[in-house]
Amino acid sequence: MSNKVQALRSQIEGFLRQKQLSYEVKPNGGIWVRQGSTIVVISPSDWGERTLVKMAAPVALDIAQITPELTRFLAEKNHDLLFGKFSLDTNGKAIWYEHVLLGENLDVERLFVALAAIALTADEYDEQVSQMAKGKRVADL
Repeated sequence: MSNKVQALRSQIEGFLRQKQLSYEVKPNGGIWVRQGSTIVVISPSDWGERTLVKMAAPVALDIAQITPELTRFLAEKNHDLLFGKFSLDTNGKAIWYEHVLLGENLDVERLFVALAAIALTADEYDEQVSQMAKGKRVADL
């Protein structure tokens, strides 16, 4: 992990403490923040000369089926939603809602607007998407 990513991770943790949010740093470097019935995973990383902050919340886990109806639903929602996107992880058998910010421009407001948007959208769609995919919601685990 680069020095820039380490500094970015420290900055994110400082913002979380500033807002008095509890979080957990996982061995892979991801920062997990529980928001209501979902978890948002914050992952700082290098991107060439820049850094990125990826925020992702699982919408459905251990999915059993990927149907044309499900993929159409996700694609249509991706078109309609203004912030973030759904992604399908076929290897991990999960559907995520995610957004990426540039690390260099990160401030507390940008982080928390994105964190709230990801958490609220994942929570809004988790029941419907998990039913369509025959998966589990974080709240069900």
